[in-house]
Amino acid sequence: MRKLKQLAEAASDFYGVPFDKLISTDRSDIYTKPRHNCQWIASDAGMKKSIIARFWNQDRTAVYYGCKIVSARIKKDAHEFNELKKLMQHARKFITR
Repeated sequence: MRKLKQLAEAASDFYGVPFDKLISTDRSDIYTKPRHNCQWIASDAGMKKSIIARFWNQDRTAVYYGCKIVSARIKKDAHEFNELKKLMQHARKFITR
């Protein structure tokens, strides 16, 4: 859970959105995109979707949906893929071992 919090803090900083709003249930696009990107990164790193869901106060089907949305976006748009790569690089500064 600590790494998920650090990833969310990195996304909050990267996207310029308040951490509290990012981890809330607010469904505004300004928060859902960074939230879905965090879920995709965590899932891609091998974290179980049920653990990811617990951190975001969601059920795992919501995490599956978020990951599906991100996968579709990065396949369709190179800009989205590059943004996700930049977020991952940015997150490395926040995530401690």
